[in-house]
Amino acid sequence: MRYLIGVLAALAVAGPGQAEPGPDAPVQAVVAPLPAGTVTRPVAITRLATDLRPDQQIGTALYGVICVERSPVTWKMLAPQFSNLRTVFGEELKAAGFTPEADPGDLFAAKEEKTADLEVGARVKSADAHYCENLTGLKGRLTLDIQWQVYSNLRREVVATLETHATAEKSKGLLASHDEARSLAQDAFAANVRALLADPQFRRIVTAPEAGAPGPAQGLAGREPIHLVGAPGRPVAISDAVGSVASIFAGDGFGSGVLVSSDGYMLTDAHVVGTSAHVRVRWSDGFETTGEVVRSDRRRDVALIRTDTHGRAPLPVHRGSPSIGATVFAIGTPLDPKLQSTVTRGVVSANRIVDGFSFIQSDVPVNHGNSGGPLVDESGAVIGLTDWGMQPEGDNSHNFFTPIGDALDFLGLKMDESAPPAPATAPSPPKPPRLRRGR
Repeated sequence: MRYLIGVLAALAVAGPGQAEPGPDAPVQAVVAPLPAGTVTRPVAITRLATDLRPDQQIGTALYGVICVERSPVTWKMLAPQFSNLRTVFGEELKAAGFTPEADPGDLFAAKEEKTADLEVGARVKSADAHYCENLTGLKGRLTLDIQWQVYSNLRREVVATLETHATAEKSKGLLASHDEARSLAQDAFAANVRALLADPQFRRIVTAPEAGAPGPAQGLAGREPIHLVGAPGRPVAISDAVGSVASIFAGDGFGSGVLVSSDGYMLTDAHVVGTSAHVRVRWSDGFETTGEVVRSDRRRDVALIRTDTHGRAPLPVHRGSPSIGATVFAIGTPLDPKLQSTVTRGVVSANRIVDGFSFIQSDVPVNHGNSGGPLVDESGAVIGLTDWGMQPEGDNSHNFFTPIGDALDFLGLKMDESAPPAPATAPSPPKPPRLRRGR
């Protein structure tokens, strides 16, 4: 009997000093059926966390004839397996008419690479249980408080933070098994999933018409176009193109950016500038100045910076899909600021759609710090911006670049090569610009 009690203590929690569960049945969330014909976005749970320390005592298991003897329980003893909760999450979504990333009943679902439109993370804020095991059997109730974060892969940001509070209850006779005791934690999690599916905000997100990838019109919504004074379409030597690429420093990180307008506008990635309103710009000769983040689109991971060109010439821009096999060059600051102005060479591997967005795939080597830097063709024209890569076992030959046309469209930019140059009016740095080399 004491062995069974130890198993129960490792699989459930009980509030200190609490007696056998009361007679009141827990209130369960009611998930209203979706309207006929509703299309929902695929959802996957990808994160599980807790605010409880592993060694934190979170309750006691009660046993004995009248449930007065106690056994302490720590959070580590509960230790729910994420794989089990992921299955529970998918089953609840499917039962309610929502779209899980993978059918929980499909034994081969794991063989396919899947990317859900929406990812969900669960953080267990607190756990409270009433457990009693005596001559009559096992009776228990477990309540979990869970904070949910809903992340949109299309918008590349957390779009909602929601909280649920739900309870599961179970009664078993003397033959209650190990598996039956474990299932109470899964039942409590499932009750919270149903509460999430019943939440009006979650339902709006999952059934929102923005299920498709946002197009340029959405990227331009509410924005007045900015006309850029672009460079003439004359070829630029790759050795000269380096002078139009800078290192961008924001917060504790750094990336790369490229000058595309003679009036001081540069393009980079949104994840390079982050939430910064101003960044530090270091040119290839070591000269530093400040730049203002004018616009940013986190969905497409592009940003616009305005700075003082100090006489530097912009690179021409070439819209359109590059030919497969065409030679391309990446310019940027990989891995370390000391490696600024690094040039690498490769070919266009493919033009792909990933998560609803167009990307140029290339085997041109890039690394962290190249982000936001240009991908240029043999004539020195910018055709894309370095965005992200797949690096299995150190292989960095599968890299993806935002097409320059998408970058311009999502930021609301118009290239005007015939307009007269406008004076650059960059924000004034805190101190007069000085030539600084190294770090």
